[in-house]
Amino acid sequence: MKTRETIVILSLTALLGLGACGNATTQQQTKTDAQSQAESEATKPLSAAAEKQSIKLEGVGNARQLGGYVGEGGKAVKDGVLLRTAALGEATEADVKRLKDTYHLAETIDLRMSRETEADPEPQIDGVKALNIRIVDEEAMAKGIESLTPEEQEMMLSDSPAEKLKPIMKLGIVGDQMYVNFLSHDAGKQGYAQMFKELLELPEGESLLFHCTQGKDRTGCAAMLILFALGVDEETIMGDYLLTNEFNAGLIAQERQEMLDAGVKESELDGVMIARDQVFPQTMTNALDWLKKEYGSPMGYITKELGVTEEQIAQLRAKFLA
Repeated sequence: MKTRETIVILSLTALLGLGACGNATTQQQTKTDAQSQAESEATKPLSAAAEKQSIKLEGVGNARQLGGYVGEGGKAVKDGVLLRTAALGEATEADVKRLKDTYHLAETIDLRMSRETEADPEPQIDGVKALNIRIVDEEAMAKGIESLTPEEQEMMLSDSPAEKLKPIMKLGIVGDQMYVNFLSHDAGKQGYAQMFKELLELPEGESLLFHCTQGKDRTGCAAMLILFALGVDEETIMGDYLLTNEFNAGLIAQERQEMLDAGVKESELDGVMIARDQVFPQTMTNALDWLKKEYGSPMGYITKELGVTEEQIAQLRAKFLA
């Protein structure tokens, strides 16, 4: 049996889709085709909807905002106040300047796990509060990995991306039920409750940026909860969630080609891409269905489970709707 430290590293490696995909020779032979397709996708202009949400950062992926969506009473979410991105580790000086000067950034909320923050530290931005809120229960995840057979643990060292992910998909760490796990486990409940406290305390005229590694899953759930709290309708929220696929189009094209070149079957490809940079409607639909079943609605979860009062909901809407 592996040590706890090794198990956590293995699970995170599989969760983040890291590690070699196939052998080095195969990667070198297919790199040109994959890059060419990715570049073609990346150079496509954004749709009007995506362009409206973009905050145009150079070194940060999936960088956008929640402004403009219609919330309670027909009022729109304020532009440039609620920002969502992938990890900030590659932010350029121009990005930092834009976040401070254009968006008046006051706080960043990093939703990543400890291994992610150690591997890619959050940049220190003068005058900006940086808070790490962990949505995934790393201890529970490690225990789940420990419960697997030695053979299943060994699968996470496989060169095959599909094989590598099967054990943690079995545990629900990755897969179309993972948002339900984020929302139902204590770490997620405590983390998202803390996020709402930070939103309530955000000074007027300043912005808050929340992110995870890829800016799509833990961040996607955060955006979903915030938008429901502001009275935005479900169809709009799903549309915002799916914008990840447009912002990541070039990266997704490259990753899908690399996975195929590494021997992943077409029938398994979407399952692998859940752990990479693509999102799928069913993952969010499963979370919404669970919220409705357990709490009556996403708002029921926000008020009953996260402890956001009706008075605080009114404060959030007064603060973030115009």
